[in-house]
Amino acid sequence: MNRNLIDPKTHKWWEGPNYEGPSDKTVAVVKFETLNGDPIAVYYNYAMHAVTVGQLDKVSADAPGATSRYIEDSFNDRIVAAWSSGAAGDQNPIYFQQTYDLREIRIKDYAKRGEDISNSMPPGGQGLNKSDPAVAKLMNQQKQMILSMGQFLGEEVMHVMRGMERAQVNNRMFGDQRTIRCPGRQRTDTGRAGSPGTYKDADPVELRLSLLMIGDIAFGAVNGEVFNLIGQRLKRESRFAETMMVTLTNGMARSGYIPNDAAFGYNTFEVLSSRLQPGCAESGIVNTLLELMDESEASQR
Repeated sequence: MNRNLIDPKTHKWWEGPNYEGPSDKTVAVVKFETLNGDPIAVYYNYAMHAVTVGQLDKVSADAPGATSRYIEDSFNDRIVAAWSSGAAGDQNPIYFQQTYDLREIRIKDYAKRGEDISNSMPPGGQGLNKSDPAVAKLMNQQKQMILSMGQFLGEEVMHVMRGMERAQVNNRMFGDQRTIRCPGRQRTDTGRAGSPGTYKDADPVELRLSLLMIGDIAFGAVNGEVFNLIGQRLKRESRFAETMMVTLTNGMARSGYIPNDAAFGYNTFEVLSSRLQPGCAESGIVNTLLELMDESEASQR
């Protein structure tokens, strides 16, 4: 679900459940099987931040880990299930209320100590009193939530797997990478969201783009956190019907979040913290990946 909205009380940009915002619900699934037709692996791509238990201050595979475990267990551990993140830069899990509730508790606790963190959120669950019964209950609900989401997403992946009729042998593979450079900026003020930021010019930011073709399936990859509309644009303009955007892959970009051009008018934490100047990344990413797809076609001739 899109997570950028206008707060109905303050009338400013903030983070919350935007049911009407841009959001691609597609889960892309690629199944691998033996020549006898026995499944051995499944690769699935979905655009959602894996942040449900981010307040627990523990290492966790979150909902993707729960999904893969559920799928693998359903096949008696005879297959490997691998998740990849789609264009999830502005996408949260649809059921995320406990995190917002914990945030409010933390804001009030800090306020009692004379510190206002309402517009600057410390990382993870820093500052939360985990012995507080209300905090413990919300955290336990989060742990339950990733199991629920894992089961539902796992069921959807397996539903797609069961309906697959097209199987190909001897698929041609193509891979290539390209780096683009976009004008950079450095923020000169603070504040999580709600008001415009101030900036000065900074060094250009490099984004590493990759394309993997397996037959006519296109995996377009970016090494940063891309807003959902950029992924939707790539799929819309691609000549290949089976196209997905894979993010947070092949290294880490210095960009911070990568908003689509129109989103640079949003005073949200992702846009304010981005080290990119507007007007470059969206078209640069889409056009470069499309050019790599053209090259993959030309290599067949």
